[in-house]
Amino acid sequence: MINQIFNEDCLQTIERMDENSIDMVFTSPPYNLGNVKKGGFYGGKKKGENIEYDNYDDDMDTLEYTKWQQKIITALVAKLKNTGAIFYNHKPRIVNGVYNDRKSLIPFSLRQEIIWDRCGMINFCGSFYAPNTERIYIIAKDQWKPNKEYLSFGEIWRVPPETNTEHPAPFPLKLAEMAIISGSQPDDIVYDPFMGSGTTAAACVKLGRNFIGSEISGEYVALAKRRIDEIKNQGCLFSPSGI
Repeated sequence: MINQIFNEDCLQTIERMDENSIDMVFTSPPYNLGNVKKGGFYGGKKKGENIEYDNYDDDMDTLEYTKWQQKIITALVAKLKNTGAIFYNHKPRIVNGVYNDRKSLIPFSLRQEIIWDRCGMINFCGSFYAPNTERIYIIAKDQWKPNKEYLSFGEIWRVPPETNTEHPAPFPLKLAEMAIISGSQPDDIVYDPFMGSGTTAAACVKLGRNFIGSEISGEYVALAKRRIDEIKNQGCLFSPSGI
């Protein structure tokens, strides 16, 4: 299964994995913000520009979404080695004046919470300070430890988002590299159940890790494979982006 991206629901991929076979998970699931419609658009680089996501509607009932994420995380924990960890990126929300840090999605104790400082303000509302951070929640097995040489990363990672990308909501390559280089070892297997445009896989190729990915959009699977091939052709193993 290694070094492949499967065009399917992630639960199908996870079901085929052996228990205790994955060293690390790095992922950012759909945020369920209600602005991705099946066959519709996700924001856009310009107002009114249509960016399609052909087979996913990011507007699930809150309870349904919570159960879905908890099911995936529970299944992932069963596949982790005793030295493994999940890095789960999500965005806090303020709904009807109430702050939700999304920890309710995680049915396990956390090892640590990393704050992703996006280096700029995103949304403005007259009732709240402008949000400019996201979270990376670490769910770790007993024997997992971050690599000592990268402990200086601390718990606030300042990484600007990427712009002008072919995917509507990618996390930055540098963010994936920071997690993978500090949380795994060379030749480890890193899984991303929401591979999107292939950022996790790209970071793995650059850092000498193996990857497995799941992605329900055939369009983005093709995009991710092109991206991986380009990095391989550049011959840039062990070349993180400014870490």
